[in-house]
Amino acid sequence: METQDANYQTAIDHDLKHDLKHDLKHDLDHETDATLRFLSVGGIGPGRVRALCKAFSSAACALQESPDRIAQALRVSVAEAASVLTAARAADPASEREKALRAGARIVGLHDAEYPQLLRASPDPPALLFVRGELSAAPELGVAIVGSRKATAYGCLQAGRMASELAARGVTIVSGGARGIDAQAHRGALRAGGRTIAVLAAGSSHPYPPEHASLFDAIVEAGGAVITEQCSFVEPRAEMFPRRNRIVAALSLVVIVIEAAQRSGALVTARIAVEDLSRDVGCMPGPVDSPSSEGCHRAIREGWAQLITNADDVCELLREAKSLALGAAEHAAREAMNAPAAARPMPSNDRARRTAAVKPLVNAHAKADRTAEIPARECTPDGLTVLKTIRALQRAGLDELEGELGWPIQRIAVVTLELETSQRIERDREGAFRCVGRA
Repeated sequence: METQDANYQTAIDHDLKHDLKHDLKHDLDHETDATLRFLSVGGIGPGRVRALCKAFSSAACALQESPDRIAQALRVSVAEAASVLTAARAADPASEREKALRAGARIVGLHDAEYPQLLRASPDPPALLFVRGELSAAPELGVAIVGSRKATAYGCLQAGRMASELAARGVTIVSGGARGIDAQAHRGALRAGGRTIAVLAAGSSHPYPPEHASLFDAIVEAGGAVITEQCSFVEPRAEMFPRRNRIVAALSLVVIVIEAAQRSGALVTARIAVEDLSRDVGCMPGPVDSPSSEGCHRAIREGWAQLITNADDVCELLREAKSLALGAAEHAAREAMNAPAAARPMPSNDRARRTAAVKPLVNAHAKADRTAEIPARECTPDGLTVLKTIRALQRAGLDELEGELGWPIQRIAVVTLELETSQRIERDREGAFRCVGRA
């Protein structure tokens, strides 16, 4: 009798677990479909979807809201919000799923088990990832290698060498799939038989640059991954590349810059890594008279990036970054499969403490060096416009500035970097800009 009762209880437990898993999968699929509906609407990108999820807890909930409330969340007119809701409700998420499948990609939602823990723990994780190849949820021993698209022969040689040496030691190489340094980093990892991840700025149906389509195929075939946060139909635009950079940084424990001019997207990636993600950054020095390495030299001089010359230097930085991986893993263990479909997880205590400890030191060191070495200079017209906007808002992130100014993100990122280095603005702990000093 007792045996029958035990068997009966085991059967009930099994059925209950099966039902819970089925319900959870249904909820996750429902949230993914709602997100796809919004992304299919013209003018609604990942940034605005994040704003909706923040305001209403999930994209599925936002889909049921009134135009008035959507207008408040997106800071648009009620008529425009009504148009967005009508288009989103009429959209066909199954069509986007089919297009992604034809491109060889699958869709991974923020709370899917496959979603990378390091990226989920970042301040601004994508709601969806379109993935080709193998994606690991557990933190990888990853290093981002980024740099100039117009790389010199020296830069290409060093990027390939560094990537090969690290990949041979079991390090995953992360980069943006672009021309120049990015491509050499991916190829160097492949030559060593290692794993590499390419993060693209456009949709999976529009690999960019187009001549790298075979490189992306090779990455997937070698056991790596090609990922993007953009729907398959999205074509590459300049403003998407800075957004892509935050994913490159978040997937890595350390970021390495090889060749970056004074105004460089690679430096934007590095600053995101240091200030928003508490990552260590290393810069490789170049010829002292090379404009292509001026940004690297300046970052080293200011003290927020370390000088690196070989794989041993990078591995030393990786050893110091272990707490990031442990913190992300602990956070994932607490949150995995228990959080609501669209809840935004908070950073782990370990990571929060590391952020609080590292950022003031980095900022203080950089500010001291800037005061001594950077002469005051007049603001550009763009700089004055951004300063005026930040003053009016009191504090503003890139998304707020984009909404107020109507400029491409890349243009805003370049201007804010210039204003930071001239001590006119600084970031707070949440990544928003404030006017300071000579501002």
